Amino acid sequence: MSMMSKAVHSCAVSSKKAGGSFATQQNRRFDTTGLLRFARQLGELRASVGEIAPWVIHAYAQYCIAQGKTAGTLANIFSAVRVTSRHAGRDIDHVCNNTELQLARRVRRGAKRAMNPMEIDQLIERAKRIDQGLTHMISLALHLGLRRKEALMCAPDLQMWLDALVRGDSTLALMRGSKNARPRQVRIIESERSQTIEAIRCALAYAREHNHELITGTGRTLKSAMNRLRALLRRAGMVGPISFHSLRYTYALKSALEMLDGGMAPYEVLVELSESLGHGPTRIQMILGHYCQSIRERFEGHISLHNIESDRHRPPSKLPRATARLAAKRRHSELSGYPIGRIDAAHDEACSADDTPGQEHPFKA
Repeated sequence: MSMMSKAVHSCAVSSKKAGGSFATQQNRRFDTTGLLRFARQLGELRASVGEIAPWVIHAYAQYCIAQGKTAGTLANIFSAVRVTSRHAGRDIDHVCNNTELQLARRVRRGAKRAMNPMEIDQLIERAKRIDQGLTHMISLALHLGLRRKEALMCAPDLQMWLDALVRGDSTLALMRGSKNARPRQVRIIESERSQTIEAIRCALAYAREHNHELITGTGRTLKSAMNRLRALLRRAGMVGPISFHSLRYTYALKSALEMLDGGMAPYEVLVELSESLGHGPTRIQMILGHYCQSIRERFEGHISLHNIESDRHRPPSKLPRATARLAAKRRHSELSGYPIGRIDAAHDEACSADDTPGQEHPFKA
């Protein structure tokens, strides 16, 4: 095995130890491999990223800056390098942090924006001419603030959501397609409850006729469905500042305004909105800078460092993170009637045995 192969393998092992979703681990390996190639060109390659000299990492940082990489990309690359090195047995945080590497601070203002009613109407008309499943996805994301993958994979949960809204619930349980399978409760915009119910009911009727899928790829896999969705979004003109993520901005703005007008404290509005969007209670500064930038003046003077620190240091869950997530998956599967991910072999076998023609698993693993 060559030195490069050993180093790449070591990165893969360290990235797996660090945890995270499959995509997170894959991105971490990809970012660290760039450093390994750079070190090989300098003749400083080692069998593990933890053995690479700090000056090589500093030189690589300057090389990436000279290439014109954005502040966000640079932060991601060297965060991956630090995490991988730490799990390889060497902590380089004190010598290779962003300040030491002279990396510019990223500005989290958000490149998207909320859409106005005219733009939404025009978008839905274009989507109807392109694909009916895309139309339902847009409608669901508009009323629930779903990410693209969440909207694509939500079909098995539509009946559960409809039942919850008919009962009068003000939140909906979401886990399928979320980042790292983090469960959350999505807040309903009460002024649009009837429209939300209608959007879910129409999407459910469509999904039942299409194997509980809103978009189906050529290979009946999630990857092929995502590829087809990207092509459909381009045809619908959902690119740049008004991409699919703009629907999430629109939902966030409407939800924030409804809570503010209802008398909720501005700081609590940001906390509630952050949790509803799946960012947790500690990301209120990002929520304000991203989603509520256009109404920022309504929050001025209501955010203090004390509030932020108190939310950041909430007591940890009694269950280990992996165990809690597994329990959440099982609970969500029981509520929706469909398995979520691969919980365990016995569960998968039971689900396969219990499948009926009307309850096939959306997307092949």
